[in-house]
Amino acid sequence: MHATRRHFLKAAGTATVVACSARWLPAAAAEAHPVLVDWHSHYVSDVELNFLAARTAAPRLIRNDDGSASIDNLATASGAGLAFNGVARSSIETRLRQLDANGVKRQLLSQTIPLGFDATLPIEDQRILYRAYNDELAQVLARHPDRFLAVAALPSADPQWAAHELRRAQRELGFIGGSLPLNAFISLKSAQTLAPMFAEAQRLGSHFLIHRGPASALLPDQPPVVIPGDTAFARWGLINGYHLTSGGITLGLTDFLDPYPDVSVEIVMLAGYLPHLLDSWIDAGRDNGIADPLARLRRLYLDTGPYSRNGEWVAQAIRKLGADRILFGTDYGVGGGERGEIGPSIATLNSVLTQQERRRIYVENSLDLLKSKGIVS
Repeated sequence: MHATRRHFLKAAGTATVVACSARWLPAAAAEAHPVLVDWHSHYVSDVELNFLAARTAAPRLIRNDDGSASIDNLATASGAGLAFNGVARSSIETRLRQLDANGVKRQLLSQTIPLGFDATLPIEDQRILYRAYNDELAQVLARHPDRFLAVAALPSADPQWAAHELRRAQRELGFIGGSLPLNAFISLKSAQTLAPMFAEAQRLGSHFLIHRGPASALLPDQPPVVIPGDTAFARWGLINGYHLTSGGITLGLTDFLDPYPDVSVEIVMLAGYLPHLLDSWIDAGRDNGIADPLARLRRLYLDTGPYSRNGEWVAQAIRKLGADRILFGTDYGVGGGERGEIGPSIATLNSVLTQQERRRIYVENSLDLLKSKGIVS
């Protein structure tokens, strides 16, 4: 596992607990709760690999002597540069076997935002790459409409173009919304540059997956690129946790989302330190003119992502924000190929959540969110 990702995971042990559903697994397994949707996974496309292979400067694809490939990447504010040794197009067949083995009905597919293209590629290249990526993702969706959902790759530096692409993705490709890098929401000033996109999202009733990752330097207030000189395994976790929490503050406590009540927003990885700092914001928020800070924060969905293997953090998020605002997610498929395991996430959460919390997070939240997008599951 890449060093900048290792800090996100806490070992779940070797227990294997499978969540099953009477709707698509044998009746003998019907007593357990299903997982209706894995809301956090990544799809590595042929389009991305071919694009990177044609480049002569980072970010680019490098073929190794053994035939495998890796990414020669650039450092950004969110990482030293993800390389993903052995990167390959995601195996849909392996993914489907994982879903079936663990009783997961559907999975949300998204571009791997931490690769940093938003910050490292010219906007002209982003438009070409993201449109082609969305077209390839649409082909996966068309082949397996009952197993996958999708959000479009969108650039933060061109919100007008992104608004048009979001509309195309939802109206023509069958997507439910878009994905954006978390650092686009590092401050209210930065988020406000995305108003044209969110205005279109309000008309469409879009869902946004906000994933940790760098945004374009064209946006204001972007954090500097600081490469830790020591203990990077810990310091990158601190840096990304700060970015995640800053995005949670912008989206949860400012008035940015007020004009967009029909837009659902999902922040990955429990929005970093948000559940741990939330109590300190309540009284301070009231003192600063926010009548009900908790109600504003509860407009957000937080997904478990790689923290699905850190039961203590998920339990804390439930206590502070409520189980009805937590989405099950695994961060499946980073690096593509056959990478990804779903079982350890379910095993960990089954060990710390009550039956009622599992029902809410595995099933009911997804039912409610899909219904709001006009999807009956």
